[in-house]
Amino acid sequence: MRWTWLKKNITALYSLATVLIIIFIFQALNPSFLSYEGFRALIYAMSYFLIAACGLTFVILMGSFDFSVVSLLKLAAMFCAVFFDKYGMMVIPISLLLTTAFGCLNGLLVSLFSIPSFMATLGVSIVLEGIVLYFSKGKLFLIYDETFRALAVKQILGLPAVFFWALMVWAICVFVALYTPFGRKTYAIGENIVAARLSGIDVEKHRILVFTLSGFLSGLAGVLYMAQYGGGSVQLGADMSVPLFASIVAGGTALTGGIGGPHLTLIGVIIITWTQTGLLMLAVGRDVQMIIFGIIAIALAAATVDRKRVRIVK
Repeated sequence: MRWTWLKKNITALYSLATVLIIIFIFQALNPSFLSYEGFRALIYAMSYFLIAACGLTFVILMGSFDFSVVSLLKLAAMFCAVFFDKYGMMVIPISLLLTTAFGCLNGLLVSLFSIPSFMATLGVSIVLEGIVLYFSKGKLFLIYDETFRALAVKQILGLPAVFFWALMVWAICVFVALYTPFGRKTYAIGENIVAARLSGIDVEKHRILVFTLSGFLSGLAGVLYMAQYGGGSVQLGADMSVPLFASIVAGGTALTGGIGGPHLTLIGVIIITWTQTGLLMLAVGRDVQMIIFGIIAIALAAATVDRKRVRIVK
């Protein structure tokens, strides 16, 4: 009985052990790592990131990829800043509607036109980058409204509001993945798409819904990013894609689909974002950070891919 439980949860245990090792190393190298200010920095770093990662987790669970997540996040952030003076707080639902629509477009391209998900979402990502560049004119986009900023930076029990937004989204995603038909269908498609079709699951419809969900959560992450930092540029998220995928895999979600879930993504996000923050606190250069996370991403992908089920394109 104990061995069965251990075998079933071995990935999560490895991930938790990794978190403890990271804490030990960075605390030893920098005693302020777990200070109050240090912990706040860790919370800020992981919160909006976790929201985007939860949406992407569902896509990967389904055995697909979404390379437009960071661009959708950037689109929402840019729209909030550029159009806030014109629309006020209405920029929030409009931004979410926009990113949700583009998420749905991803799903339509994959499901109805049978375009591999990595290619469809990469193409949409390029379109989104062009839209952001056009409306921002390549300049910094800033927002100063205190009511908007309070969505992320207002203090609740000594912690920023963005942390509670992230915690709420994560909890809902965990419930949906583990305890609803939507979640069960996602796992089924990721495990065996042919068997899922034979069991009566409308695979095409479900794919559209999952990509739509990813678009919505990417937009929400972008809104909260802008509320948290108050500004951004066309370079926003330039080095975010690899850590985003790495965080999901680090938690134990397999790139081949059907294994893992948002309950494990939280651990992966902690591993990656806390490592990033720890390196920043140690004044490690961006070039070295990119090398480190590139190696981490390759190692994690190699360790989690189920080679019996891997396909050429997805």
